[in-house]
Amino acid sequence: MQAKFKAEEANRAALEAERIAAKEAAEKEAAKASKANTSEVPQTEASGGPNATSSRVENDKTNKSELAGNMLRAAESALKLERERLQKLKELEEINQSLRSSSNQNFDSTGRLIGRLIRQISGNKDKVSTQASELVKIFNNPRCPQTISIAYFAQKVVSNCESPSHSAFACAHVIVLVTSQFPQVMDLVLAEIHRACIYTVPKHISYTKSAFESKEAYWKVIGYKEDAGKIESTTDYLVRLESYMKLYGALVQTEVAGCQNVHGLKEGWAWLARFLNALPANMYTAVALYAFLQMAGFALFRKYRSQFMKILNFISENFLNALRSQDDPDLRPIMSKIQCYLEDKLFLQEPEGRTLQSSLLSNNMAPESDYHGPYHQQSRHFY
Repeated sequence: MQAKFKAEEANRAALEAERIAAKEAAEKEAAKASKANTSEVPQTEASGGPNATSSRVENDKTNKSELAGNMLRAAESALKLERERLQKLKELEEINQSLRSSSNQNFDSTGRLIGRLIRQISGNKDKVSTQASELVKIFNNPRCPQTISIAYFAQKVVSNCESPSHSAFACAHVIVLVTSQFPQVMDLVLAEIHRACIYTVPKHISYTKSAFESKEAYWKVIGYKEDAGKIESTTDYLVRLESYMKLYGALVQTEVAGCQNVHGLKEGWAWLARFLNALPANMYTAVALYAFLQMAGFALFRKYRSQFMKILNFISENFLNALRSQDDPDLRPIMSKIQCYLEDKLFLQEPEGRTLQSSLLSNNMAPESDYHGPYHQQSRHFY
């Protein structure tokens, strides 16, 4: 039984390595082609806010490949952050591989304990605090190297978000509580999120016959799962994409008294600007955008007010129109959801589960009188 388990684990690792290698190769090819065609895009600094009168604006370039159209689409700053985070994760994995090979200990029990604690996270404030405290104790337990415990946490906290019972806001609170004591863990969690879902970077890779041997090869590169040689359906892929984006959206807007969220709301604003400045409007990006707004839109509006309204104006006049122009019946449900979010001003309503209490806060946190419609066309770039 143990031998069979190890063989299956090795097979999964090999498939994952193959998928990552294929994705890196495609991105490298697209990046080479993009050098001949880059355009400057004003981008809010990660350390600042979208205050048009006082914040500095950096020139951020959007990678646009000429391989049969735009193959790789992403802001250069987003790709740089992704590379840095993935490199940290790779270094951590190499350290842990060395530790495992030089030790007779089996650390699987620690991984199972961390996984169980994460699965037990719920939207109860006391439960969240307890689970975070238990995780910190594990990190400080000398019986298991801290790097191994941290790797387990980053991997399992991301994979758990696919569970139907998963509470994104509660999980985000646990991440913030843990990373407030171990700040280096945040980049590792983000690396796992990026590895699971490219839209959390954000970036998009388009299919081209010159870059991919088949549609199946492309699907694996953008994150479709393969089981027994069969690629999952687009419906299943989009459900997972939505789950990852909800976790990311919940994370950036989470504030915990006495703790610092090292990847807070300003990072959520930067993500949204990079997303809309660089990525095309299609089924994948529409699902990603809607999931993010559901979780983070309320907090972004409370923080940035008029500047966030410019973002919504652009989505209304440009992103939605780009979806409509494709005349694709499959896009109608997600278009309807985004349009409803804008027209019904759902960003004024606190999302369910955001407050870890039995009674949710009222909409008085963001009174409707603060919103001054209607929508107007805005500049392509956000500051």
